Amino acid sequence: MRICILQTGEPLHIDKGNYRPMRCMLLADKLIEKGHEVIVISSDFFHQRKIHRYNKFKLIKVKKNLKIQLIPSSGYKKHISLSRIVDHVILAFNLFLFLKNNKEFKPEKIFIGYPPILTSLVITIWCLRKKMPFIIDVKDKWPEHFLEPFPPIAKPLAKLLLKPYFISSKYIFKKATKITSITDDYIEWIKSFSNDKNNPQRYFVSPLIRKPFELSERKFKESIDFWKQKELNIFKDKYFCFIGSYTTSFDFEFIYKSANKLIKSYPNVKFILCGSGDQHDNLTKEFFNLSNCQLLGEINKYNAKTLISHSVATLAPYINNKNFNNHIPNKIIESLENNTPFITTLNGKLKSIIEEYDNGIFIPNKNVIDISKFEELLNNRDYANYLRKNAKYSYEKLFNFEKTFNKIESELIKIK
Repeated sequence: MRICILQTGEPLHIDKGNYRPMRCMLLADKLIEKGHEVIVISSDFFHQRKIHRYNKFKLIKVKKNLKIQLIPSSGYKKHISLSRIVDHVILAFNLFLFLKNNKEFKPEKIFIGYPPILTSLVITIWCLRKKMPFIIDVKDKWPEHFLEPFPPIAKPLAKLLLKPYFISSKYIFKKATKITSITDDYIEWIKSFSNDKNNPQRYFVSPLIRKPFELSERKFKESIDFWKQKELNIFKDKYFCFIGSYTTSFDFEFIYKSANKLIKSYPNVKFILCGSGDQHDNLTKEFFNLSNCQLLGEINKYNAKTLISHSVATLAPYINNKNFNNHIPNKIIESLENNTPFITTLNGKLKSIIEEYDNGIFIPNKNVIDISKFEELLNNRDYANYLRKNAKYSYEKLFNFEKTFNKIESELIKIK
């Protein structure tokens, strides 16, 4: 079967560097494994690196049964910016041109990554005209998420200005053959947002699971050497780590306050932060005076796995908002995959998972951070091992890779 995956904002098979595959790459590989022919449509602009891949329309044959069609756009420097809005408008228009002008593009089913909204709208309309079945894969609460930065008094005006996005999103959700999302709570939000509570068979959950992998002996030794060069002995040093994007999605003030308070009693315990993003320079200045904090750039998947698996706990200080409260981010799943508990400030789904499985720690983000749980992890080996054991158990129970991606493939085959 010929299947198209539309997914922007993720690493692709053609990208150099050892990026951990996300939904697009993993699903493409699973579909090829099942004998399907896959074409991926994605943005030429590489969201993680903020660079253009080719800066033009480009069709690339990666291997047998896999092609990638890149759609150009203007690009942007910051996650939240006017230039990103412009980029998405141009991307949607160029997608429209591609669909209009390429008569040989004839998939049988389409899997659409949502957001962005406008690209999803363009291909939804195209699918409806072609009477082609499609699944919408919802991973963020756009456009409701857009309202979060506005104060309550300004929200009504902001919603009015954003009304075209609200109308477009409701249209996409209503017209989709099927919809999948990352949690049950997200599914309920979609139903409520689109006023569709009478069609439960249209929905299924597919968590943001990444394919587990093991380090070879050679890769592990290379990772050990990498961290030694960064003055970290992963076997002897005690540390907490953050691996992600340096963006406003995270409350780095929580990490700063925790590190600043912990250094007084535990000066040798480190906080290792790795990533890239538009907050990098600001964070470098902010953390400069903390000797127990190390702010690094991007690291590959091998060094990330080594860092996570030997850390006391990973750090996930997400901003508390409606978009994240019902979310189970892939960095949480990655932590559990490596039998490592996580520390979060996020209410909602993550807090409830902690309460049910005892696989992490919830610490409210207040002016004065309570670091007693940090201290218990450092001092009580039985408690630390208890959390690690529960992290492993909850990962195996909740986040089965094969089950999740076999389900997506099955649903794609069934839709008509």
